[in-house]
Amino acid sequence: MDKEDKHKSHQKRQSGRKADKKKLNANNANNSDTNVTNSQKKNSKAFAIKSAVKAERQFRRKQDLTAKREQLPTVDRTPLEPPPFVVAVVGPQKVGKSTLISSILKNLSRSKLSQMVGPITCVAGKKRRLTLIECNNDINCMIDVAKVADLVLLMVDASFGFEMETFEFLNICQSHGFPRIMGVLTHLDVFKNPKSLRKTKKILKHRFWTEIYSGAKLFYLSGLIGGHYLKNEIHNLCRFISVIKFRPLQWITSHPYLIVDRIEDITNQELIRQNPKCNRKVCLFGYSRGSNFKRNNDIHIPGCGDFTIKDISFLSDPCPLPDKEKRRSLNEKERLIYAPMSGVGGLVYDKDAIYIDLGGSHSHKDKTDEHKEHDDEMVSSIISSKQTIDEKMASTQLQLFSNTVPSLASNVFSNERFRRKVTFNTELNLDEYEDEANDDYSDEDNESENEQQMDLQNEDSEDDINEEISDSDEVIEDEDELNVSKWKNDLSSKAANAFYSRLERTENIQKLVYGDTNDLKDDNYFNDYKELSDGLFKVIEKKHEEMHKMKATLNSIECTKFPKELLINWNSDRVFDTIKDCFVTGKWADNEDAAKLLAIDTDQTIEEKSDDEVFGDFEDLETGEKFFGNVEENNEKDKNDGNNDSDNEMQKLMEKKRKTKERFDLEYDEKDGNEEKSFLEVQREKLQEQSRLNRSEFENMNDEQRIQFEGFRAGMYLRLEIDNIPHQLIDNFDPNHPLIVGGLLSGETNIGYVRVRIKKHRWYDKILKSRDPLIMSMGWRRFQTQPLYSTQDDNGRNRLLKYTPQHMHCYASFWGPISPQNTGFIAVQSVSDIIPNFRIAATGVVLDIDKSSQIVKKLKLLGTALKIYKKTAFIKGMFNTALEVTKFEGASLRTVSGIRGQIKKAIRAPPGAFRATFEDKILMSDIVFLKTWYTVTVPKFYAIVTSLLLPLNEKLKWQGMKTVGQLRYESGIQAPNNRDSHYTPIERKKFNFKPLTISKSLQRELPFKAKPKLLPKKQNKVKRVAVVRDREEQQTHNLMKMIRAAHRQKMMKEKQAMAQRVAKHKKEMNKIQKGRENKQKETKKRIFSKLSKKKTKENN
Repeated sequence: MDKEDKHKSHQKRQSGRKADKKKLNANNANNSDTNVTNSQKKNSKAFAIKSAVKAERQFRRKQDLTAKREQLPTVDRTPLEPPPFVVAVVGPQKVGKSTLISSILKNLSRSKLSQMVGPITCVAGKKRRLTLIECNNDINCMIDVAKVADLVLLMVDASFGFEMETFEFLNICQSHGFPRIMGVLTHLDVFKNPKSLRKTKKILKHRFWTEIYSGAKLFYLSGLIGGHYLKNEIHNLCRFISVIKFRPLQWITSHPYLIVDRIEDITNQELIRQNPKCNRKVCLFGYSRGSNFKRNNDIHIPGCGDFTIKDISFLSDPCPLPDKEKRRSLNEKERLIYAPMSGVGGLVYDKDAIYIDLGGSHSHKDKTDEHKEHDDEMVSSIISSKQTIDEKMASTQLQLFSNTVPSLASNVFSNERFRRKVTFNTELNLDEYEDEANDDYSDEDNESENEQQMDLQNEDSEDDINEEISDSDEVIEDEDELNVSKWKNDLSSKAANAFYSRLERTENIQKLVYGDTNDLKDDNYFNDYKELSDGLFKVIEKKHEEMHKMKATLNSIECTKFPKELLINWNSDRVFDTIKDCFVTGKWADNEDAAKLLAIDTDQTIEEKSDDEVFGDFEDLETGEKFFGNVEENNEKDKNDGNNDSDNEMQKLMEKKRKTKERFDLEYDEKDGNEEKSFLEVQREKLQEQSRLNRSEFENMNDEQRIQFEGFRAGMYLRLEIDNIPHQLIDNFDPNHPLIVGGLLSGETNIGYVRVRIKKHRWYDKILKSRDPLIMSMGWRRFQTQPLYSTQDDNGRNRLLKYTPQHMHCYASFWGPISPQNTGFIAVQSVSDIIPNFRIAATGVVLDIDKSSQIVKKLKLLGTALKIYKKTAFIKGMFNTALEVTKFEGASLRTVSGIRGQIKKAIRAPPGAFRATFEDKILMSDIVFLKTWYTVTVPKFYAIVTSLLLPLNEKLKWQGMKTVGQLRYESGIQAPNNRDSHYTPIERKKFNFKPLTISKSLQRELPFKAKPKLLPKKQNKVKRVAVVRDREEQQTHNLMKMIRAAHRQKMMKEKQAMAQRVAKHKKEMNKIQKGRENKQKETKKRIFSKLSKKKTKENN
């Protein structure tokens, strides 16, 4: 082990680009003493700006990157001792989460845990504590952990690569507020080839940077030794965890929450015996985080439901920070670890019981047999005891002297105050009881309203008081006989009795607002007790009794009665000296003492002074005469009196001027010459000042007083008492699943319509359908609801969508808890299915928090024509009653052919028919339709995911409402096949419109350009009356028909014969023409031959 811990010495590179660069720099440094000038060593033109546009772009890009990294400052509300930071170890199965936690604990606390279950809190440094949580491979667990984690150690199996759970968790974090994330690669020892190892590291690192941000920290755990990762690698990881800075998330800082590290069932065992399934009364323990818890605060336990805190109190810190001493490292005693669910924590005290842990962080060490036997005897005696410690202490006796009677501890330690309330009659004379009444009421505080209403505790005292009252009745009757005016006596006591009788019937407003004010005690309240015999006895000093009596008298409910012994004697010189500085006779400052100033005035009497010295210059307003005093003497006297204090006054004045100038310079002078403070710097200074004021406001108060004003702040270890917890939470409790108590603000307990902007995740392979149940994680809650998807048109109408659009946002409305605006959420269809595909169905953000929703969908009403009169038609079949027609008067209609119309009025018969006008005459075959919008109601379905109430083996199988498709698949029912719902090609018949006809009068008025040019001829086809022939006429008609047929046949034959004659004639004419052409050719031939012979003779 010693050889492995020694670091290997660094070996410098001898070749390569880096080594050449170092050699070149070394040579340049050696040649610096030569005679080479600066201009030769560096060319100024080589580094000048070549392009101003390119330089501007580079500068702009640099400023953009700087602006992206800037974040708006927030008020730092973290207390001086912050709660332990939550470090969640997330990853798929068999990736090494438990091994990493055990290695971190070994490095921080030097201890080993036999089992690691539930949250584990340990001290990581002088100012930092950590709570380690292992996240199961369950989507419910991942959602809960992502909401409360400050740092996430995302573990990846390098031999396998990124798994789907890693990306699912990253998407959950993006919606619920992104915590700090560091990656951890394991199983690197599987790679035998260094080249493939480097390549795998590079690929995984760049992919990790793509999902988180460029430069995100990624650690490599190379292997295991003795069941733990390497010491050096874990040490580096712990160093980064101990110095990392956390940015507070908006949801976490505005809501209180608590991670339960211990749970106790304090239900009455008798009730459990009678009904094992009764609701339980449970105490939850954990560190308060986020904002401050209030009394009776509404809370939500993810996986269980909504509850109200019945009682809340704070306990001592079980894992405190080390003492603030200047040391470089922690001691072994300061390396604390607190894990109650893992069996580590030692002896724990709380309000209910004392818990003894038999194991511990060092329980694995060997012990001697004597120590073991001694411990076993002590533990067995505690277990076998049948009485509690309080009962044993109450039954113990103490005898101080031999002759005295032994006194019980119950008589000495009587913390309860038993008071006997007596109801007085207003007609009685209670002079003799006035002192007793004054004593009783003077002891009562404003908080003792319940004690005033106590009944009498024993019957003997009631009998004695009744006898005394009866005697006083007899005395009063005798006195009434002597003097009737006795009713005027003791009016003060009667008024006091009447006041207390009225007080019994009213509520104490102070107690309702501020609670029990017994907690508002001074820091010196417990200093008045003296402990004897190791704290078994406590003696209260008389000083405390007088102080309590004084407090009860001055601050009681009725403080008009003031005891004489508390009155102040103002004639006493001692009392006079205590208040003389409050008046002009006091000593207000070192240079201003009233006694000295009065002594100067009393040295000379008024007779020795003249009127001028006393009064100075004045004017008689009646006579107008002016009188002047001795100016010189007065001036000399003023100089003598002022010489002593002039130097001090000048120093004070100069100091005041200097501070004023510094304040002015700080506010108005520019910083560093010409630079002014940016907007972010000014805002950051304002918020830092606000944080300082917040911390200094309650800095000097103790915890009891601070709780009354600001609540239970973050960092306190709280005990929450909750009623009506389902018994399944206790019976099926599994510490491997984190139990979170999230505080709800005012208004978040209401349920109404929530409108969100949602987008289906691009990795989810299914499409989302309206009215299908969807499980959402919003705020602290996980619930199932039925959303309706919609889109917003240009006119602001929310139109229903049947399915979510692809790669686009849409709106969704559902019935669920009211959440603040801009609250992110994720949606999954099932938390029980473990499928290979991506499970995050959609993500989005809350838009509106009003409790109303209006989504509409299209509705087409069809009708047919009943009668048609030119451009007016009566339509039937669209409505059922005349009342429906009345609601739609003036609505626009349209036919299939495109003719527009309007609804006018309903007609008597048939019911639902109405008269409508159109822009053109319609046909009886036209279908008239009306486009309307129908309001769709959002289903009021809201079911909380109660995964923590399921048995251990079924916590991953929570099943809510199923979709219609799942029910059909399980029942073997096919979806209904409606032929009208099929998409078929549209075949429309060609519609032939009537030709346009323009009257002649209109044509005459039209210009020539608009007049019709080519019009078809008008055919006057007169419709004649059909004639019925008799027999003779029919015979004549047949004969004429036969003659016409014979004539047609004859004419046809003549045409054929004529055609033959014409063809024969053409043939003969062609023959004659051909003979003529031959004769002409022969004649031309003879002529041309003779001419040629003649020319030849002439030439010869």
